Amino acid sequence: MHRRTLSLVLAVILLTTLLAGCTSLPAPTPQVIEKVVTATPKPLPKEAKIVLRVGTGDSGEGLNPHQDIIAKFEAANPDIIVQLEAVAGNDYYTRLLTQIAAGDAPDIMQIGDDAVPMFVDKGAFLPLDSYMTGKYPLDPKIYLPGVMKPGAYKGKQYFLPKDFTPLGVMYNKKIFDKYGVAYPKDGWTWDDLLKTSQALTKDGIYGLQLPANWTSGFEYWVAAAGGKLISPDGKSYVGFMDSPEVIAAVQFYADLYNKYKVAPPPADLNLWRGGNAEFDNGKAAMLLVGRWPQSGLKKNPNVSLAVVTPPVGKATANVLFWSGFGIFSGAKNPEAAWRFLRFYVGEEGSKVWKDWAIPPVASVAAAAGMNSDPIEGAWIKGLDSLVDRAYVFTPYWGDSADPALNKALQTVLIDPKANVADVMKNAAKEAQAALDKKLKQ
Repeated sequence: MHRRTLSLVLAVILLTTLLAGCTSLPAPTPQVIEKVVTATPKPLPKEAKIVLRVGTGDSGEGLNPHQDIIAKFEAANPDIIVQLEAVAGNDYYTRLLTQIAAGDAPDIMQIGDDAVPMFVDKGAFLPLDSYMTGKYPLDPKIYLPGVMKPGAYKGKQYFLPKDFTPLGVMYNKKIFDKYGVAYPKDGWTWDDLLKTSQALTKDGIYGLQLPANWTSGFEYWVAAAGGKLISPDGKSYVGFMDSPEVIAAVQFYADLYNKYKVAPPPADLNLWRGGNAEFDNGKAAMLLVGRWPQSGLKKNPNVSLAVVTPPVGKATANVLFWSGFGIFSGAKNPEAAWRFLRFYVGEEGSKVWKDWAIPPVASVAAAAGMNSDPIEGAWIKGLDSLVDRAYVFTPYWGDSADPALNKALQTVLIDPKANVADVMKNAAKEAQAALDKKLKQ
């Protein structure tokens, strides 16, 4: 077996770790599709010469914008037929890795941010730089700030943005109004967050629902404290994960739960974001989260929704959660795949995405009035203060530091007497040992 093919097959073994790190689409899907759902093949018109396959992890109503864009593209490009292949749930990356190893993957595939380094290192995707300046050019300046970066790796662009969200603080105006507390404003601080949370923690209501041991979300706290979890060269956790800045971030986070008691205890640390539902139930005034639950909360009778950018610590910071599309390195018609890709997530596709999420193209978002919208504008403003997440610096983040950080957060949330400095020093050592082992392989 060819060495590259073998390495791709072996990569399937890494699935559990990869899925734990795939944060661009973290919300559980109520109806999990465990098999490929492929669009019904259409009779090819006389001029049709090329069939493209598109793989996505979306499902249910989330497939509607894909189908709308595909229909618009096919109408303008009668020589190409596009077939959508959707797999939701834990089966998606497994299937892609298997298809890639067999040389039978979709021509265009959706990948989450944390998985970009692994898939690119396996040689599974084509760099897009030459296509962007070629016969069918694409100006990267059309995109909103920061949304191209997660699709770049080792100096080359491999993916274009599909959907994304920074973090924000959702808040329930009903609760603020009830207790006469001023709404938070952009530029507020950690001290403001604490004071506001304390003022709203009363009568069985918590001031702030936090995401428990969600490690990717915790990277905001680290960055806002002026810290980093890993060295810029991707080789060291010791001296970074256990730095005074990171320790301060963990301490403040734990204190919100245990000292100040303004955040509800995690309902289940085995569930994403601790499994809490207080904000949805009108029992928490604020919620630190991405844009994912917004559509449901707008319809929730318990909530009068508003959004503000996260508070400022020592630094103004935010982190991005993202998924994008790239072209399979084994695609038989890469130019046709590029023609569809640039349409899919370019200006034309964004005109469809805007009805479902924040579109990646800045002009489309502006034309839709999103920049000035009191809710959507907060998410777009959050893009101005993005910092790199730790996975950018090493393809082994999910195998090394993520488990250690998760364990550390669980420890400090469960045990109010835990020595945070000692916990983080142990976490850094555990992460370093796992990383060193990977680097020697």
